[in-house]
Amino acid sequence: MKRILFILTIALLPLSLFAQNEQAKQQRMQRMQQLQSSKIAFFTAEIQLTPKEAEEFWPLYNEYWKERDALMRKTQRAMSEIYSSVKGGVVKQGPELVKLLEAYIANSTEEGSIHRAYFDKFYKILPIEKVAKLYVAEEEFRMKMIHQLRGTGTPPPPVQK
Repeated sequence: MKRILFILTIALLPLSLFAQNEQAKQQRMQRMQQLQSSKIAFFTAEIQLTPKEAEEFWPLYNEYWKERDALMRKTQRAMSEIYSSVKGGVVKQGPELVKLLEAYIANSTEEGSIHRAYFDKFYKILPIEKVAKLYVAEEEFRMKMIHQLRGTGTPPPPVQK
């Protein structure tokens, strides 16, 4: 009887791990949706978008964010390979390492190109003051999220020069 219980326990263990994994995925998705809702509310208030501006702005901003996110993931993969090359793991040398570093640097250039292209697109649909508020709102929201994750509450006010 003990043997049967042991076998059943071993057989059912993967199912419980799968259920926990699905629950973790759902919680992550919920957090992402909450974050997105917070971001929309924060940006709308900070930038002071009119309903007409918001209708044009949000699809464009979402496209912008997807491009930036894809590039950020690509950059992180490149840095991860560079890191493992330098700190251990799969050691790459000479031409391979040069190639990794060039890819990493190329991502920085591409990031600048994305910012440039979308600045022009944002400026076509928003007054320049609101475009400036967008960049300030992005930084403030980023800092707010960092401080929330650290558990320190709200970030200190920006330093005025």
